[in-house]
Amino acid sequence: MAQFFKASRTNSAKNRIIKNVKIEKLDHQGRGMAFFQDKPLFVDGALSGELLDIQIIESKKRYSKGALKKIIESSEKRIEPTCPHYQECGGCHLQHVGHIEQINIKSAGLTALFKRFAGQAPAQLEEPVADQEWAYRRTARFGLQYNKKTKKVEMGFRRSQSNSLIVQKVCPVLQPELERLISPLKVLLNSLHSKVDLGHIELMFAEQGVVVLLRHLKALPKSDVQLIEQFSEIHQVNFFAQASTNSCVCLAGQEELSYQLAEWDCRLTFSPTDFLQVNSKVNQKMVSQALNWLALNKDDHVLDLFCGLGNFTLPIAKKAAAVVGVEGIQKMVDRAAENASLNKITNASFYQADLSADNLIRQEWAARKFNKVLLDPARAGAFDCMTFIVSQEPSHIVYVSCDPVTLARDSQQLLEQGYKLLKLGLLDMFPQTGHMESMALFVRAK
Repeated sequence: MAQFFKASRTNSAKNRIIKNVKIEKLDHQGRGMAFFQDKPLFVDGALSGELLDIQIIESKKRYSKGALKKIIESSEKRIEPTCPHYQECGGCHLQHVGHIEQINIKSAGLTALFKRFAGQAPAQLEEPVADQEWAYRRTARFGLQYNKKTKKVEMGFRRSQSNSLIVQKVCPVLQPELERLISPLKVLLNSLHSKVDLGHIELMFAEQGVVVLLRHLKALPKSDVQLIEQFSEIHQVNFFAQASTNSCVCLAGQEELSYQLAEWDCRLTFSPTDFLQVNSKVNQKMVSQALNWLALNKDDHVLDLFCGLGNFTLPIAKKAAAVVGVEGIQKMVDRAAENASLNKITNASFYQADLSADNLIRQEWAARKFNKVLLDPARAGAFDCMTFIVSQEPSHIVYVSCDPVTLARDSQQLLEQGYKLLKLGLLDMFPQTGHMESMALFVRAK
């Protein structure tokens, strides 16, 4: 049988240099937006009103992406980035503008997204929940790559638009206790016999001090474990290791880790593999605002969806009659229940459920009646939960989101069912980056 082949069309626009591009506005991630070939062109590091030379790095049917090559006319809002890695690192996106302007950019983006996807937005956003703009991250994951030519382990964040790693020396958004370990960790990793078989390394900060989690592909030899123990004693860190998908093992330091929610006198334990909010100070303020917006009293029965370790659930329990936390991962459900017991909280119960499924009504916990709801989903949002939430007819719904697009999309369902968007505000969880955390309050129309 004869076969016929059609030559693929080459993308003539990619890598092309476009001169004198005028940036029209910024999107909700702080990327510059221009128009090229009758479609949007997004440019990281560009500011509204600037005139730039751009190299096309990606050309799709509906949009293009470009890299800033030269600034012809600069915005008066542009500043010199603090971090020496800023131009190559893929972690931060907004160091070229000041912190207040970053919040203004995200505020405008949040409002625009609600108008576009939900059909409405409040005339004015609530005061943003913010704290320090530098040295705020209590968690970080560094990539590890073994260079066969140099026979050294490279450790760093990934370059923008690349899988290669930068030569990491500093990271000013990390808590100082974590940042100062970057260079010593590189020395340690390159001293290990198993340096060819390493995955990545994570740092976090707990009540017990700095925590290191090393992912490795093969068992660590005894000599490597001894080197890690020596390193941990010198630098006073709690060191864990994890082979493949196995449970992590504490090699040095304290095995039980925890953090405090001081306002509610709650102590939450966690494993190095558990999800933590990266910004401890904003997390404390975020929980406080969520509880205030819920207007809790001792008669309330509250549902906390995507509850994780109980970050919101346990403080809610101290103000309400009862609270049910639901989470998709059984390990987190168990941890949340342990945290409730640790804090002598008896009016909180926890359940595992697939919150992306449409059968929530058949779950054991769904037979209860809840008059208030809090949800804090991942980036995919909570579209499949909305029908069940509305069926409960709660008076207050607080939605905490790490993706304003899915928040606005899910909000449309609530608005169509008669709920009113009473409050909307930013949570400045990730200064210097384009990531946006936000909180919305919906109340049922009487």
